[in-house]
Amino acid sequence: MYLYRFCIACIIIIALTILRQIHIIQLNSYNLDQQLLWYKKNAISFAVNIVLLIAALIYYELKIIPFYYLIIISIFVLLIENFPRKQKKKLVFTSRIKRLIFLCILLFMPFITPTFIYKNEFGLKFSVYALALSPLIIFIAYLILLPFENALRQKFMNEAKQIIDSNTNLYVIGITGSFGKTSVKYYLSRLLKLKYSVCMTPESYNTAMGATLTIKNDLKNINDIFICEMGARRIGDIKEICNIVSPSGVILTDVGNMHLDTFKNIENVAKTKFELVDSARNNVYNGQADIGKGIILLNGDNALIRKSASKYLNIGKDIYFYGLNNNNDFYVEDIVGNHKGMSFTVRRKDDKNFKLQIETRLLGKYNVMNLLAAIAYSLLLKVDEKDIKNEVRLIESVPHRLQLLDGDKNNLIIDDAYNSNPSGARNACDVLNTFNEYTKVIITPGMVELYDKQDIENESFAEYAGKNVDYAIIVGHTNKLSLDKGFKNSMDNSKIYYYEKVEDAINFARTGISGKKVILLENDLSDNY
Repeated sequence: MYLYRFCIACIIIIALTILRQIHIIQLNSYNLDQQLLWYKKNAISFAVNIVLLIAALIYYELKIIPFYYLIIISIFVLLIENFPRKQKKKLVFTSRIKRLIFLCILLFMPFITPTFIYKNEFGLKFSVYALALSPLIIFIAYLILLPFENALRQKFMNEAKQIIDSNTNLYVIGITGSFGKTSVKYYLSRLLKLKYSVCMTPESYNTAMGATLTIKNDLKNINDIFICEMGARRIGDIKEICNIVSPSGVILTDVGNMHLDTFKNIENVAKTKFELVDSARNNVYNGQADIGKGIILLNGDNALIRKSASKYLNIGKDIYFYGLNNNNDFYVEDIVGNHKGMSFTVRRKDDKNFKLQIETRLLGKYNVMNLLAAIAYSLLLKVDEKDIKNEVRLIESVPHRLQLLDGDKNNLIIDDAYNSNPSGARNACDVLNTFNEYTKVIITPGMVELYDKQDIENESFAEYAGKNVDYAIIVGHTNKLSLDKGFKNSMDNSKIYYYEKVEDAINFARTGISGKKVILLENDLSDNY
């Protein structure tokens, strides 16, 4: 009977493994390249499966007792590894996930069935083999379904494209960039709604399927403008979204070191972001632009964007630059900020008398850039200046992007936990300096997807942050060594702490550090890190 129970235990662990592995697949956006990259980075985690397989083969062939105990230990370790734990982003049981679970069950059945038929050591052997091979079997299930899922995905995208093409009066604005695109999207939507009927991709929906779902579920015939956020992890991603939504307007917020695990270098990042500019140019020439006549707005403070845009400047296009410097078509002066917000003046290069005084609750110079992009595009689309000025006063931070959270009298929290980048992380540290009366605390796991620059970027960021904070708390192990080195180079080493979970780090910052504090949550890593 104990053998049968042992078999059942193996089956339970297999079920837990299925749930954990398909959760990783979902977090990797079902993308094969990202999934293979995850396997490469986490190859060591499958060592226990290999040990279990080898031990099982030796024991069931030669009956060497020590290998039987090695089987027991390996199974116990796999139980611990796959046991459900608190997730930052829970597994969503979509139709695709349900199909994958069903196919996994079918593929495991030849291994599991002997357990129920024989209820002895022969059945146990099949269960142990199944457990040892479970990551491979789940990946095979994923590969089997991939052509079907890709075909279904293409069908949905074609339907979305038909909806866009049938709405000839719709003006589509594509927003892309390494940083800032979600914030600009939200701010722009708020301002354009003062004059137009606007639909936008929600939250951080920035993939081809994100655009597809928005078009099919949210876009209405009465909408004048569709604002589509466009993200990318590899060359061609932006072009794929453009093929669906046919953008005529463009906002390019920035180009920097993001997703270098797949892009490899910043030049490929720039090339991919400019897929949006190329698409918009073609759509305008085909007469698809209406409201905005193909307005292209680019971050003129970014040298790589300036360089990449040079080939478009003499072809009769409506290309504008925005930025903090006065060589841009739209620029700002007189930036004043504190922990309660900022004020600045928007100027136009083509109108020396133009001055738009702006006050906002938002924090940080990077939000000045984000607001400037939204304000500039709204002005180009003839939104009233006074309406813009009044609306900007009401705009609040996008969740998890320099968002000042309500706390108690001794603890203020700045939530900048969404997908941090080298430029934005430094800007967040600068924001801390406006809280002069507070003890400054940073909680961070560091940054990821920076390829061969990950260690040096994290060390450099930590060294910069250490000059701006009183306490540093490193979360997790992913970037622990590089962050630790950077902080130790620039601050009191006795004020550097380490926690595995962000919740524990926040609790320590609240209760373990005395006085009035401002706590910066800089980045948060998903469950696949």
